[in-house]
Amino acid sequence: MPPTAKEIRAQAWEALREGAYWPFVGALFVLSFITVGFALPLIIGLFIGVLTKTDEICAVSIVLGLVPILYFTVGLVNYSQVRMSLATIRREMRFELFWSGWGHGWKMFWLNMVVAMYVQLWALLLIVPGIVKAFSYAMAPYVFADHPDWTANECITESRRLMDGNKWRFFCLAISFFGWWLLALAANYIAQGFAINFLLPYCNTAFAAFYEDLKAQRGM
Repeated sequence: MPPTAKEIRAQAWEALREGAYWPFVGALFVLSFITVGFALPLIIGLFIGVLTKTDEICAVSIVLGLVPILYFTVGLVNYSQVRMSLATIRREMRFELFWSGWGHGWKMFWLNMVVAMYVQLWALLLIVPGIVKAFSYAMAPYVFADHPDWTANECITESRRLMDGNKWRFFCLAISFFGWWLLALAANYIAQGFAINFLLPYCNTAFAAFYEDLKAQRGM
């Protein structure tokens, strides 16, 4: 019998307890500060543009700051989080993995864009097919972390293969964190958005454990 959502969460928590939780949390805080640092030129440019009422400065700040910097940062952070969650469940977590996404930021961002595009196209038919496809593609970032040389479509195809017959199990796992997310969102009002860093290691490692279970099912 495949492990239940409760058992998957237990696997994740056990891995985190073995010295991985606080390095993971610390790495997420560093990534948060990196995100703020990369966004700073954009923020400053927009601030100057607003103060001087110069639309050109605002436009240049958006084009030069938002597109190449923030988009890359999203991919960098996403890849690093996935890589750290896989390292945690494999008992290989190290603090310095927060920088593992540096060479993969653009490819991870592109993968997420392709996934979002496919989901939106399916959602044009009906909402339900879009939701189903979102679950089908959920393992694509984890596949990419294992195979950074693969294209976006190859990662998506492999995710579909792994999730075949397992989408309901993943839904149950994701929904089991609902209470935790409510608590984290409430705490964010006090901690200015940083409280989520204390939950992400648990949630992401559980998803990594689910991915490892899918691979084991296929004998990978």
